[in-house]
Amino acid sequence: METATKDLIKVIDKERTKRNLSHRQFSLMLGIDPALWHRIRAGERPVSLNTLQIFMHKLPELAPAVTDFVVSQGNNNQKER
Repeated sequence: METATKDLIKVIDKERTKRNLSHRQFSLMLGIDPALWHRIRAGERPVSLNTLQIFMHKLPELAPAVTDFVVSQGNNNQKER
């Protein structure tokens, strides 16, 4: 799993812990299937644009972290060209 994804998940998980929610409760609060949330956390599934939009909508306080992630993805694509 790339560093940007790890950083994003770390920030999101910190918010989950702050809200005192289990991973299942947190994923249901976000409206994300618990199995999908598990695969994202485990690095088995990339964070999709749809999932990023959910984070921005349900956790607006994490907008800076989501924005940093999106920008880093754009930078990664530029380096590959």
